[in-house]
Amino acid sequence: MYKSKILLIDDEITLRETIHEILAIENYEVISLSSAQEALDLLDNWVPDLIICDIMMPVMDGFMFYEILKEVKPLSAVPFIFLTAKKEDNLMRKCLLLGADDFLIKPFIINELVKIVEVKINRFKKIKNTVGNLFVGEKKYLLHEVNTSLNGILGSINLLIDGGDDLEKDNIKEFHDIIKICGYHLNRTMFNLFLYQIVINNEVRYSEKDKSNIGDTFENVLNTIQIAYNDADERIFFRIKKATIKVSEEYLYFILYEIVENALKFSDSKSVSVIGKPFDDKYYRVVIKDSGIGFSQEELKKIDAGQQFNREKREQQGLGLGIFLTRAILKKLGGVFTIISTVNMGTEITLYFPI
Repeated sequence: MYKSKILLIDDEITLRETIHEILAIENYEVISLSSAQEALDLLDNWVPDLIICDIMMPVMDGFMFYEILKEVKPLSAVPFIFLTAKKEDNLMRKCLLLGADDFLIKPFIINELVKIVEVKINRFKKIKNTVGNLFVGEKKYLLHEVNTSLNGILGSINLLIDGGDDLEKDNIKEFHDIIKICGYHLNRTMFNLFLYQIVINNEVRYSEKDKSNIGDTFENVLNTIQIAYNDADERIFFRIKKATIKVSEEYLYFILYEIVENALKFSDSKSVSVIGKPFDDKYYRVVIKDSGIGFSQEELKKIDAGQQFNREKREQQGLGLGIFLTRAILKKLGGVFTIISTVNMGTEITLYFPI
Protein backbone atom coordinates (compact mmCIF):
# COMPACT_ATOMS: atom_id res chain seq x y z
CA MET A 1 0.00 0.00 0.00
CA TYR A 2 1.30 3.45 -0.98
CA LYS A 3 2.29 5.72 1.90
CA SER A 4 2.44 9.47 1.40
CA LYS A 5 5.99 10.74 1.82
CA ILE A 6 6.92 13.59 4.16
CA LEU A 7 10.26 15.36 4.49
CA LEU A 8 10.83 16.95 7.91
CA ILE A 9 13.71 19.39 8.48
CA ASP A 10 14.49 20.77 11.93
CA ASP A 11 17.80 21.16 13.77
CA GLU A 12 16.10 20.67 17.16
CA ILE A 13 16.51 16.93 17.66
CA THR A 14 13.83 16.37 20.36
CA LEU A 15 11.10 18.12 18.42
CA ARG A 16 12.19 16.51 15.16
CA GLU A 17 12.00 13.01 16.64
CA THR A 18 8.62 13.75 18.23
CA ILE A 19 7.06 14.98 14.99
CA HIS A 20 8.62 12.07 13.10
CA GLU A 21 7.07 9.56 15.50
CA ILE A 22 3.63 11.21 15.37
CA LEU A 23 3.54 11.22 11.57
CA ALA A 24 4.84 7.65 11.36
CA ILE A 25 2.01 6.53 13.65
CA GLU A 26 -0.38 8.25 11.21
CA ASN A 27 1.01 5.88 8.54
CA TYR A 28 3.16 8.37 6.64
CA GLU A 29 6.61 7.56 5.27
CA VAL A 30 8.81 10.15 7.00
CA ILE A 31 12.42 11.16 6.46
CA SER A 32 13.68 13.64 9.05
CA LEU A 33 16.89 15.65 8.67
CA SER A 34 18.71 18.29 10.69
CA SER A 35 19.76 20.69 7.92
CA ALA A 36 18.58 22.14 4.63
CA GLN A 37 21.77 21.05 2.88
CA GLU A 38 21.10 17.41 3.81
CA ALA A 39 17.60 17.88 2.40
CA LEU A 40 18.87 19.24 -0.92
CA ASP A 41 21.16 16.23 -1.30
CA LEU A 42 18.23 13.88 -0.63
CA LEU A 43 15.88 15.72 -2.99
CA ASP A 44 18.18 15.06 -5.92
CA ASN A 45 16.51 11.66 -6.26
CA TRP A 46 13.54 11.62 -3.86
CA VAL A 47 10.33 13.64 -4.24
CA PRO A 48 8.06 13.92 -1.17
CA ASP A 49 4.35 14.71 -1.04
CA LEU A 50 4.88 17.32 1.69
CA ILE A 51 7.79 19.26 3.22
CA ILE A 52 7.79 20.56 6.81
CA CYS A 53 10.71 22.88 7.51
CA ASP A 54 11.92 24.98 10.43
CA ILE A 55 12.78 28.60 9.62
CA MET A 56 15.67 29.25 12.01
CA MET A 57 18.51 26.87 11.13
CA PRO A 58 22.29 27.38 10.86
CA VAL A 59 24.07 27.79 7.48
CA MET A 60 20.86 27.73 5.39
CA ASP A 61 17.59 28.89 6.91
CA GLY A 62 14.12 27.77 5.86
CA PHE A 63 13.49 30.82 3.68
CA MET A 64 16.64 30.25 1.61
CA PHE A 65 15.84 26.54 1.30
CA TYR A 66 12.32 27.31 0.08
CA GLU A 67 13.59 29.81 -2.51
CA ILE A 68 15.89 27.13 -3.93
CA LEU A 69 13.08 24.58 -4.13
CA LYS A 70 10.83 26.99 -6.05
CA GLU A 71 13.34 26.89 -8.92
CA VAL A 72 13.34 23.07 -9.13
CA LYS A 73 10.41 22.05 -11.34
CA PRO A 74 9.67 18.58 -9.90
CA LEU A 75 9.61 20.11 -6.39
CA SER A 76 8.03 23.50 -6.98
CA ALA A 77 4.45 22.24 -6.51
CA VAL A 78 5.11 20.12 -3.39
CA PRO A 79 3.18 21.53 -0.36
CA PHE A 80 5.48 23.35 2.07
CA ILE A 81 4.81 24.09 5.76
CA PHE A 82 7.05 26.42 7.79
CA LEU A 83 7.75 25.80 11.48
CA THR A 84 9.09 28.49 13.80
CA ALA A 85 9.43 29.47 17.44
CA LYS A 86 9.74 33.16 16.48
CA LYS A 87 6.91 35.58 17.24
CA GLU A 88 8.04 38.24 14.80
CA ASP A 89 5.35 40.59 13.46
CA ASN A 90 4.07 39.73 9.98
CA LEU A 91 6.09 36.49 9.90
CA MET A 92 3.07 34.45 8.79
CA ARG A 93 2.35 37.03 6.08
CA LYS A 94 5.95 36.80 4.87
CA CYS A 95 5.79 32.99 4.67
CA LEU A 96 2.52 32.95 2.78
CA LEU A 97 3.61 35.69 0.37
CA LEU A 98 6.65 33.59 -0.49
CA GLY A 99 4.22 30.90 -1.62
CA ALA A 100 4.32 28.49 1.34
CA ASP A 101 1.16 26.47 2.02
CA ASP A 102 0.99 26.94 5.77
CA PHE A 103 2.73 28.11 8.92
CA LEU A 104 2.90 26.71 12.47
CA ILE A 105 4.28 28.41 15.56
CA LYS A 106 6.03 26.23 18.15
CA PRO A 107 4.74 24.90 20.45
CA PHE A 108 1.68 23.73 18.52
CA ILE A 109 -1.16 21.31 19.21
CA ILE A 110 -0.39 17.84 17.83
CA ASN A 111 -3.89 17.35 16.45
CA GLU A 112 -3.56 20.64 14.60
CA LEU A 113 -0.35 19.47 12.90
CA VAL A 114 -1.86 16.11 11.95
CA LYS A 115 -4.96 17.78 10.48
CA ILE A 116 -2.96 20.30 8.45
CA VAL A 117 -0.72 17.55 7.08
CA GLU A 118 -3.72 15.47 6.07
CA VAL A 119 -5.43 18.39 4.31
CA LYS A 120 -2.31 19.47 2.40
CA ILE A 121 -1.44 15.97 1.22
CA ASN A 122 -5.00 15.19 0.13
CA ARG A 123 -5.15 18.44 -1.84
CA PHE A 124 -1.81 17.68 -3.47
CA LYS A 125 -3.09 14.23 -4.51
CA LYS A 126 -6.16 15.79 -6.15
CA ILE A 127 -4.00 18.27 -8.03
CA LYS A 128 -1.71 15.52 -9.31
CA ASN A 129 -4.64 13.33 -10.34
CA THR A 130 -6.55 16.16 -12.01
CA VAL A 131 -3.83 18.13 -13.75
CA GLY A 132 -1.39 15.32 -14.34
CA ASN A 133 2.37 15.64 -14.25
CA LEU A 134 3.51 13.85 -17.38
CA PHE A 135 5.82 16.61 -18.53
CA VAL A 136 7.03 19.72 -16.70
CA GLY A 137 8.48 21.57 -19.69
CA GLU A 138 6.76 23.67 -22.34
CA LYS A 139 3.65 21.78 -23.47
CA LYS A 140 4.04 23.19 -27.00
CA TYR A 141 7.38 21.37 -27.30
CA LEU A 142 5.81 18.07 -26.24
CA LEU A 143 3.03 18.60 -28.80
CA HIS A 144 5.61 19.45 -31.46
CA GLU A 145 7.68 16.32 -30.76
CA VAL A 146 4.68 14.00 -30.91
CA ASN A 147 3.07 15.65 -33.95
CA THR A 148 6.32 15.77 -35.93
CA SER A 149 6.83 12.03 -35.52
CA LEU A 150 3.20 11.16 -36.22
CA ASN A 151 3.09 13.40 -39.31
CA GLY A 152 6.23 11.74 -40.65
CA ILE A 153 4.78 8.26 -40.13
CA LEU A 154 1.25 8.96 -41.40
CA GLY A 155 2.43 11.14 -44.27
CA SER A 156 4.83 8.48 -45.53
CA ILE A 157 2.20 5.75 -45.22
CA ASN A 158 -0.29 7.83 -47.21
CA LEU A 159 2.25 8.48 -49.96
CA LEU A 160 3.06 4.78 -50.14
CA ILE A 161 -0.61 3.92 -50.43
CA ASP A 162 -1.41 6.66 -52.97
CA GLY A 163 1.68 5.95 -55.04
CA GLY A 164 0.92 2.29 -55.43
CA ASP A 165 2.87 0.54 -58.18
CA ASP A 166 4.07 3.85 -59.66
CA LEU A 167 6.66 4.42 -56.93
CA GLU A 168 10.31 3.72 -57.67
CA LYS A 169 12.16 1.26 -55.45
CA ASP A 170 14.37 4.06 -54.07
CA ASN A 171 11.29 6.13 -53.19
CA ILE A 172 9.75 3.21 -51.33
CA LYS A 173 12.95 2.68 -49.35
CA GLU A 174 13.09 6.38 -48.52
CA PHE A 175 9.56 6.34 -47.13
CA HIS A 176 10.34 3.17 -45.15
CA ASP A 177 13.38 4.89 -43.65
CA ILE A 178 11.31 7.93 -42.68
CA ILE A 179 8.71 5.73 -40.99
CA LYS A 180 11.44 3.87 -39.11
CA ILE A 181 13.17 7.08 -37.93
CA CYS A 182 9.92 8.80 -36.91
CA GLY A 183 8.64 5.66 -35.18
CA TYR A 184 11.83 5.34 -33.21
CA HIS A 185 11.77 9.04 -32.29
CA LEU A 186 8.16 8.80 -31.07
CA ASN A 187 8.96 5.69 -29.06
CA ARG A 188 11.92 7.43 -27.44
CA THR A 189 9.81 10.51 -26.62
CA MET A 190 7.17 8.44 -24.86
CA PHE A 191 9.74 6.26 -23.08
CA ASN A 192 11.47 9.36 -21.69
CA LEU A 193 8.16 10.71 -20.42
CA PHE A 194 7.34 7.47 -18.62
CA LEU A 195 10.88 7.25 -17.24
CA TYR A 196 10.52 10.80 -15.94
CA GLN A 197 7.44 9.69 -14.01
CA ILE A 198 9.39 6.76 -12.55
CA VAL A 199 12.15 9.11 -11.39
CA ILE A 200 9.95 11.75 -9.75
CA ASN A 201 7.81 9.07 -8.10
CA ASN A 202 10.92 7.51 -6.54
CA GLU A 203 10.29 4.23 -8.36
CA VAL A 204 13.75 3.65 -9.87
CA ARG A 205 14.38 0.00 -9.01
CA TYR A 206 17.78 -1.63 -8.82
CA SER A 207 19.20 -4.84 -7.46
CA GLU A 208 22.61 -6.13 -6.49
CA LYS A 209 21.97 -8.81 -9.10
CA ASP A 210 21.71 -6.25 -11.92
CA LYS A 211 24.62 -6.71 -14.34
CA SER A 212 25.41 -5.85 -17.94
CA ASN A 213 28.41 -5.78 -20.26
CA ILE A 214 29.17 -2.19 -21.14
CA GLY A 215 30.96 -3.09 -24.38
CA ASP A 216 28.00 -5.02 -25.76
CA THR A 217 25.53 -2.35 -24.62
CA PHE A 218 27.54 0.42 -26.25
CA GLU A 219 27.53 -1.48 -29.56
CA ASN A 220 23.72 -1.66 -29.34
CA VAL A 221 23.63 2.09 -28.68
CA LEU A 222 25.74 2.78 -31.78
CA ASN A 223 23.49 0.61 -33.94
CA THR A 224 20.43 2.58 -32.83
CA ILE A 225 22.10 5.99 -33.21
CA GLN A 226 22.96 5.16 -36.81
CA ILE A 227 19.24 5.05 -37.59
CA ALA A 228 19.03 8.83 -37.13
CA TYR A 229 22.66 9.82 -37.84
CA ASN A 230 24.01 8.46 -41.11
CA ASP A 231 27.45 9.88 -40.35
CA ALA A 232 27.65 8.38 -36.84
CA ASP A 233 30.40 5.96 -37.87
CA GLU A 234 32.56 8.83 -39.07
CA ARG A 235 31.87 11.20 -36.18
CA ILE A 236 32.03 8.92 -33.12
CA PHE A 237 35.52 7.95 -32.01
CA PHE A 238 35.30 5.37 -29.25
CA ARG A 239 37.44 3.07 -27.19
CA ILE A 240 35.37 1.02 -24.75
CA LYS A 241 37.06 -1.65 -22.69
CA LYS A 242 34.59 -4.46 -22.06
CA ALA A 243 33.62 -4.98 -18.45
CA THR A 244 30.66 -6.12 -16.36
CA ILE A 245 29.03 -3.33 -14.34
CA LYS A 246 26.27 -3.34 -11.71
CA VAL A 247 23.61 -1.61 -13.78
CA SER A 248 20.70 -3.19 -15.63
CA GLU A 249 20.86 -3.37 -19.42
CA GLU A 250 17.83 -1.06 -19.72
CA TYR A 251 19.25 1.76 -17.59
CA LEU A 252 22.77 1.44 -19.02
CA TYR A 253 21.46 1.61 -22.58
CA PHE A 254 19.31 4.65 -21.77
CA ILE A 255 22.14 6.57 -20.10
CA LEU A 256 24.72 5.89 -22.83
CA TYR A 257 22.28 6.63 -25.64
CA GLU A 258 21.06 9.92 -24.17
CA ILE A 259 24.54 11.32 -23.53
CA VAL A 260 26.12 10.19 -26.82
CA GLU A 261 23.13 11.30 -28.91
CA ASN A 262 23.10 14.67 -27.13
CA ALA A 263 26.79 15.12 -27.92
CA LEU A 264 26.14 14.45 -31.62
CA LYS A 265 23.10 16.73 -31.70
CA PHE A 266 24.85 19.72 -30.17
CA SER A 267 28.20 19.49 -31.96
CA ASP A 268 27.06 20.15 -35.54
CA SER A 269 29.18 17.93 -37.77
CA LYS A 270 32.13 17.70 -35.40
CA SER A 271 33.45 14.50 -33.87
CA VAL A 272 32.53 13.02 -30.50
CA SER A 273 34.85 10.87 -28.39
CA VAL A 274 33.70 8.16 -26.00
CA ILE A 275 36.36 6.57 -23.80
CA GLY A 276 35.50 3.91 -21.23
CA LYS A 277 37.63 1.85 -18.89
CA PRO A 278 37.76 0.75 -15.23
CA PHE A 279 38.60 3.68 -12.94
CA ASP A 280 39.34 1.69 -9.79
CA ASP A 281 37.94 -1.39 -8.05
CA LYS A 282 34.61 0.37 -7.42
CA TYR A 283 33.84 2.30 -10.61
CA TYR A 284 33.97 2.06 -14.39
CA ARG A 285 34.46 5.50 -15.97
CA VAL A 286 33.06 6.69 -19.31
CA VAL A 287 34.06 10.11 -20.68
CA ILE A 288 31.96 11.60 -23.52
CA LYS A 289 33.51 14.71 -25.06
CA ASP A 290 32.37 16.93 -27.93
CA SER A 291 33.49 20.20 -29.50
CA GLY A 292 30.02 21.66 -29.91
CA ILE A 293 28.05 24.68 -28.74
CA GLY A 294 28.55 23.97 -25.02
CA PHE A 295 26.78 25.48 -22.01
CA SER A 296 27.49 28.68 -20.13
CA GLN A 297 28.14 28.42 -16.40
CA GLU A 298 24.74 29.99 -15.75
CA GLU A 299 23.04 27.39 -17.96
CA LEU A 300 24.83 24.54 -16.18
CA LYS A 301 23.33 25.73 -12.90
CA LYS A 302 19.84 25.73 -14.40
CA ILE A 303 19.84 22.23 -15.93
CA ASP A 304 16.58 20.64 -14.86
CA ALA A 305 13.71 18.51 -16.14
CA GLY A 306 12.26 20.03 -19.30
CA GLN A 307 14.87 22.81 -19.37
CA GLN A 308 16.06 23.78 -22.85
CA PHE A 309 18.24 26.73 -23.83
CA ASN A 310 17.68 28.77 -27.01
CA ARG A 311 15.58 25.99 -28.52
CA GLU A 312 14.23 28.12 -31.36
CA LYS A 313 17.64 29.54 -32.24
CA ARG A 314 19.33 26.14 -32.18
CA GLU A 315 16.37 24.36 -33.80
CA GLN A 316 16.86 21.46 -31.43
CA GLN A 317 14.55 18.52 -30.96
CA GLY A 318 13.67 16.64 -27.79
CA LEU A 319 12.09 17.50 -24.46
CA GLY A 320 15.11 18.54 -22.42
CA LEU A 321 14.93 15.48 -20.17
CA GLY A 322 18.14 13.66 -21.14
CA ILE A 323 20.71 15.14 -18.76
CA PHE A 324 18.22 15.43 -15.91
CA LEU A 325 17.19 11.77 -16.19
CA THR A 326 20.68 10.33 -16.69
CA ARG A 327 22.02 12.25 -13.72
CA ALA A 328 19.10 11.27 -11.46
CA ILE A 329 19.13 7.59 -12.46
CA LEU A 330 22.91 7.22 -12.25
CA LYS A 331 22.95 8.71 -8.76
CA LYS A 332 20.13 6.40 -7.68
CA LEU A 333 22.13 3.41 -8.96
CA GLY A 334 25.15 4.41 -6.88
CA GLY A 335 27.07 6.10 -9.68
CA VAL A 336 28.44 9.61 -10.21
CA PHE A 337 27.69 12.19 -12.95
CA THR A 338 29.89 15.22 -13.69
CA ILE A 339 29.71 17.82 -16.45
CA ILE A 340 32.20 20.47 -17.61
CA SER A 341 31.30 22.82 -20.45
CA THR A 342 32.37 26.03 -22.19
CA VAL A 343 30.32 28.00 -24.71
CA ASN A 344 31.40 27.34 -28.32
CA MET A 345 34.13 24.98 -27.14
CA GLY A 346 32.19 21.90 -26.13
CA THR A 347 31.09 19.70 -23.27
CA GLU A 348 32.68 16.85 -21.36
CA ILE A 349 30.46 14.50 -19.38
CA THR A 350 31.95 11.84 -17.12
CA LEU A 351 29.92 8.87 -15.91
CA TYR A 352 31.05 6.59 -13.08
CA PHE A 353 29.21 3.26 -13.03
CA PRO A 354 29.46 0.87 -10.05
CA ILE A 355 31.30 -2.40 -10.77
